[in-house]
Amino acid sequence: MDETRKKIIIQEINAWKESRMLPEQYCNYLLALYSEGDRPASPSSHKIQKGKKDLFSMLWIGALFAFIVFLNYFTEIPIRMQMLLTTISIIVFGLMVRRFIGRKLVFQMALMGMTLTLLLLTVSLADFIAPGKVGILFMFLFLNCGSWIFLGVRLKLLHFSIAGGLGAAVTLYFLLT
Repeated sequence: MDETRKKIIIQEINAWKESRMLPEQYCNYLLALYSEGDRPASPSSHKIQKGKKDLFSMLWIGALFAFIVFLNYFTEIPIRMQMLLTTISIIVFGLMVRRFIGRKLVFQMALMGMTLTLLLLTVSLADFIAPGKVGILFMFLFLNCGSWIFLGVRLKLLHFSIAGGLGAAVTLYFLLT
């Protein structure tokens, strides 16, 4: 087999290994087979760079969420401005979710940031629409919990389903007492 075909096949196997399309053992076997026993250097520097980017992204997600919580609860900004900035941050989190769809941990953090920020927005919206009426607030809380359960089932994220179920149970408890 000529060298260019081998390089292309080895690059494809490395891509499969990185994206976990095949189990790592199979990829190692195929790499050993096509490289004739000489394992080519895996792209470890690429993984280190990707890890640094993921860490930076997670820090940025955490800082954005902390800023939104600070903005909503510790400032005297008018409620409409708070809701506008919170809506913009939900859009930013949504774009992050879309961008990090293949990276498990960063994707989940962006998704959690988006759903928790949406919760903050709906609580502010319920207080803005009907101040003092808890029925509207409970309705919004049940909608949020339902969306968490739906996301948990749809994306196979157990912690979202558990959070939605527990949130609905606590909301129901306070509704009935």
